[in-house]
Amino acid sequence: MRPSGEKILQSKKHPRDDRKELGFDSHHQTKFEILSALIKIGTAIGFMPIELKTSLQFFVEETKKLFDAYGCAIFSLNESMNFDLVYAGQTDMGKQLFTSCKPNECIVIRDELPFILKNTKRKDKRCRGFEFDGKVKSYACLPISTGKKLVGILTICSSRKHAFPQDHLEMMLSVATMAASVIQRAQMFHKIEEEKRRIERANKEINKLNTDLETKIEDLEEAQNQIIQTEKLAVAGRLAAGVAHEVNNPIGIIINRIECLQSEAQEKGVSDDLIKDLGTIGKYALRISKIVEDLSIFSRTTYSEPDFTKIDINDIMIDVCFLVEQKIRKKKIRLIKKLSPESLFVMGDSGRLEQVFINIIENAIHAISGNGSIIVSTKKENKFIQTKISDSGTGILHEHLNKIYDPFFTTKEVGKGTGLGLPISHAIVKDHNASIGVNSRINKGTTFTITFPKASELNNE
Repeated sequence: MRPSGEKILQSKKHPRDDRKELGFDSHHQTKFEILSALIKIGTAIGFMPIELKTSLQFFVEETKKLFDAYGCAIFSLNESMNFDLVYAGQTDMGKQLFTSCKPNECIVIRDELPFILKNTKRKDKRCRGFEFDGKVKSYACLPISTGKKLVGILTICSSRKHAFPQDHLEMMLSVATMAASVIQRAQMFHKIEEEKRRIERANKEINKLNTDLETKIEDLEEAQNQIIQTEKLAVAGRLAAGVAHEVNNPIGIIINRIECLQSEAQEKGVSDDLIKDLGTIGKYALRISKIVEDLSIFSRTTYSEPDFTKIDINDIMIDVCFLVEQKIRKKKIRLIKKLSPESLFVMGDSGRLEQVFINIIENAIHAISGNGSIIVSTKKENKFIQTKISDSGTGILHEHLNKIYDPFFTTKEVGKGTGLGLPISHAIVKDHNASIGVNSRINKGTTFTITFPKASELNNE
């Protein structure tokens, strides 16, 4: 039993004592220390940045410490490595050695063999052309090869003679191999980065080509749709002109004779049933007359040349709203005006634009059953003038949206629409170098947006 509080004394051992116990002599101990240092250098380099010169600078500094050298240098023999010399030491010996080295007189460069000179005062014909300052007494030169290609030379210099015994050659070759792996690693990452940049450039080019292609396809589809619409309007315009010409006069005569017959029937006391029948005939004759009138307007819109002047779109909207308010006075529909307080000038035909806005508003009135509202707004949008007509009606089916500008297409019941209102409006808008768009949701309502270019400064004067 030990007395309470007695301390147990233990001797502390140095790691070198453990190696002595294992039978390490000084020679093996030196090799063990060099090997440990090599492992340390290799581990550190593995975590260093991939920039080559930075890694090699660390490498030569650690190698100098490892062999307790006067200086250590790596010389590049490969132009693609972007450096000439990496050096750690006391003087400018590295640059002197590099500039004076003659490849045909150096066994390391010529034959890719290691070379150790134990005493610089004794010249060796196997390696000539090196120049050192007076403090260098011995040195070792080792080839750095990646695969079958010599890429550099590792030189370790000492201020002591016989500083590099022959049995250290294996260790020095390991250092040179490690330097080669550092260079190879950097070259591999460089190639990867180059390939990455090449792929990124290719992807950008492909994305740009795809974007350009999509834009061209959209432009082509738009141009194709415009051509189709223009052809439809042209055909419908020719048909409308022919029908209007052939039908207008006869229907005018029919309406006139019906009015005369109605007057005579009342004077002669004809039966109420006959008078009622005449009224029905007259109603549908007027319906035919309205269709002929629309056909005439459509044909004139399609073929006639516009006569434009500078007009304020707000003035047109005010006139249109006045006319519409008379129509909806007895309906439960509110007309809300949100007109811009400033003048909005465009180049156009006021009569035709009134017709466009009235057509759209009349469609809105027809789409509202019971209570509802129609909002008319104008505003300036950059270099454009924008008008919107929104309603809270039943909306337009998605499959009908691409047909609403087709002549004679209508969703109204028979006798309620000719299918010419929106085609006429579309043609007028295009004549004004403007655009018309529609956004509609079932049971939520529809919004027509017409965008005009502003009158130019020249026309404003």
